[in-house]
Amino acid sequence: MISMNSRRLLFHRIRENWNYQYKIIKSVVDWTVLVYLVIPAVIISVFVYRSWWIESPGWIEFVPFPILFTLYFFLLWGGYFKTYVREADIIFLRKNEKLMLGMKQGGITASYISEMISAALLGLLISPFWFNHYNLGIKQLVLFLGLWVSLKWLIMAINGMLNAYVRGWRSLFRSLPVLICAAVIWWFSYEAFQFVSLFPILFIMIFNGIVSMLLVKKRFTSIHTFEQDLSIDEKDKNNYTEMIFGLSMDMEKLPKPRPVRKSPRLYSKSNRIFRNRNERNGFLELFIKVATRDTEYIRGYLQVLGVTGAAIVFVPPLWLKMTVAAAGFFFLLVWVGSVWHKLIGNHPFTRKYSGKEGYVKGKNLVTTVLIIPFIIMCGFYVIVIQLMRSLFPFF
Repeated sequence: MISMNSRRLLFHRIRENWNYQYKIIKSVVDWTVLVYLVIPAVIISVFVYRSWWIESPGWIEFVPFPILFTLYFFLLWGGYFKTYVREADIIFLRKNEKLMLGMKQGGITASYISEMISAALLGLLISPFWFNHYNLGIKQLVLFLGLWVSLKWLIMAINGMLNAYVRGWRSLFRSLPVLICAAVIWWFSYEAFQFVSLFPILFIMIFNGIVSMLLVKKRFTSIHTFEQDLSIDEKDKNNYTEMIFGLSMDMEKLPKPRPVRKSPRLYSKSNRIFRNRNERNGFLELFIKVATRDTEYIRGYLQVLGVTGAAIVFVPPLWLKMTVAAAGFFFLLVWVGSVWHKLIGNHPFTRKYSGKEGYVKGKNLVTTVLIIPFIIMCGFYVIVIQLMRSLFPFF
């Protein structure tokens, strides 16, 4: 049993973790993101989810039940059983084994419970389709979520064990067997679910749960897995931080370590992009070279296009499609302006030229060029796909 002191320490660590995540999110979700993306996305999501209960969207007709099973397979990956240990704990907590062990046991138990809550939320998400389109009952939904969360526990336990012993480039090779084994178990789960065989379903759930417990037993019962626990918690924390920071436009990020090269891959000889040398082209050339050498900016641009395009496809009413497109347009304008300011306007060597005519023309041209693909994409989804709806309802 977890002692009161261990429980108090665990809650303190969980609260610290939440505060850390809140600060990271707060540093990313500034007023521009909140106004142009978060608030509209929440409002639109509520309306869309309500419309799913009233009437199933047309695109669900082209999502057979096996596809739903497949989609949930991709949601199995990510996450570990956390113990909330810190590097400094090796000094104090290892001298108080009972306190440390109680905290670890509480953290692992909380990880089990949190995944059950995640499964419940995912079940709530697909409930309109589950009941109204697939005509399945609550019993089948509970069994489906039980299969999913039990396999998620098993994958988390395996990944946590391999993370401590297999690192670097070898981790790429260990992922394939785990993926294959998980796919086989998920396929057996689907077959058992299709034949409504209660015993095989319960057997798979119990098997997944017991194996996951056996794999984390040593971490649950011993303090001598401190290095493994610390590695897992730090990896989970870093993955979360990198994901959130990747969404940030204005935040300065620590440069990632990269191998030292004598010359960059792009423009290795500092080739001139424009023959005509003037102020505008000078700013343009500097922006193009810096932005295209760093995949962070390319990935950010593609994320804006991808998220907006996906939202336009899955939002049923035309007026909501237009709203999403308009919100994405303004968000992209803010994003381009932020990147330009970071690379050109805020740079010590170019800051003093920010009021020049060439600076303004260069920024306007970059904004126009980057907006054109966005407009073409939105026009295709909003106009062309609407015309094709009579022939292809999925669109």
